[in-house]
Amino acid sequence: MSSKSKSNIKVFNLEEHFPKTIEELISSLEKGALPFPPRLTKYEIARIIAARAKQLAMGAKPLVDVSKLGTCDPIVIAIEELRQGKLPFIVSRKLPTGQRIEIRAQDLQKLERQYGLGIPY
Repeated sequence: MSSKSKSNIKVFNLEEHFPKTIEELISSLEKGALPFPPRLTKYEIARIIAARAKQLAMGAKPLVDVSKLGTCDPIVIAIEELRQGKLPFIVSRKLPTGQRIEIRAQDLQKLERQYGLGIPY
């Protein structure tokens, strides 16, 4: 990676910008202080589940209790890990300004749960 493209990536820390009310969320979105959209998209969810299922199929240790799921299917396990918010994945997004940001999937899930946004997975 060249130094030019590396300087274009910003790691987004949601702790600094986390809205306390829905009005603050809307205001932050209007100001451009939060990544768009403030949730995991269906494409990001699919990518995260696919990547984690591949890791599990290759022998990675599950982050949830598999005996409670009743299956050893890596896709089902990956979905449950994502649903419980246990996956430490980072989502990289390109903004309309051309800038790239990286944000933790767990932070986006936190926004989804608090404000009822996104896909109910």
